[in-house]
Amino acid sequence: MLTNGGVNSSRFVGVAETSKPYKFSLLLSKFGFPYLVEEGDPSSSVGTVVRGELYVVNEDKLAELDVLEDIASGLYERRVIDVELLTDDNDEKISVGGEKKIISAFAYIAGENEDKSTLARIQEYTKDIQDEKYIPKIDRGKR
Repeated sequence: MLTNGGVNSSRFVGVAETSKPYKFSLLLSKFGFPYLVEEGDPSSSVGTVVRGELYVVNEDKLAELDVLEDIASGLYERRVIDVELLTDDNDEKISVGGEKKIISAFAYIAGENEDKSTLARIQEYTKDIQDEKYIPKIDRGKR
């Protein structure tokens, strides 16, 4: 989704992870896609750092992502969070001994329209998980 599209619609920046004081967890939905959820108590030991790819996108691509993430229905909400940039677009590590590179970025956080209390917590959403668990939108009404 991010790598296709019009000229300058998106650009890979690097790998980033959620920075403190955010406490996030990754849950696996009943349809096999991940939910990023923010834990209610920032001082809690529950939650983990969540790693992902960081992109710069234009307004048209952002609107496409909003549709994909179904923010109109409340499946997700788009919010600004701080992330720490770990690698650049060439997969080179950002200086470990130097200052952290903290960037404000949009993230899609799980909305409130589904009970998530029974969903499995996962460390990361991998291709293997997607291949095994993901159910396309067109097939979700059949289950």
